[in-house]
Amino acid sequence: MRLFTALDPPDALRDALVLLQSADALPVRWTGREQFHVTLRFIGEVDASQARRFDAALRSLEGPAPRCVPYGLDALPSRRTPRVLAVGLKRTDSIVALYNAVSSALEAEGLPPEDRDYRPHITLGRLDAPPPDAVHAYLRHNQDLSLPSFQGERVVLYESTLMPNGAQHERRAAYPLAAGSG
Repeated sequence: MRLFTALDPPDALRDALVLLQSADALPVRWTGREQFHVTLRFIGEVDASQARRFDAALRSLEGPAPRCVPYGLDALPSRRTPRVLAVGLKRTDSIVALYNAVSSALEAEGLPPEDRDYRPHITLGRLDAPPPDAVHAYLRHNQDLSLPSFQGERVVLYESTLMPNGAQHERRAAYPLAAGSG
């Protein structure tokens, strides 16, 4: 099974994100409303024994309930080579602290350390060889976007199944976070 940990955005934010998914000029596979999430740590392919160890580690997690603050639309990995349209989130102290707590818990159970900087975001869609000018026009058109902040209430362990039309994520477990700590 292929696993990752994430925070779920509230329904009101999900509704606002769906309204952004209308760029007819872009070759994009939009993320479904129920699939929106903020990845904390990608785990990858594991067997049942590893999955149980990661679940136990996350059950004893002591991390802050982070404040998630959207700063606007972005293209990942960069605007020069856009492959993903996303809503970027500020690297607040509380979201970085939670990322570090989740990483430490999983790494103590054998997950290799991450080799990239953490960039919190919500994926809106995956681009299929887009003309960069069209992506830049979409970003400019939505540059004054204002989205509400939200409090992450729980870490969710998802199983991700790769399908021809994109990955489908199924919730396996959720781990509540301390209220008011972010």
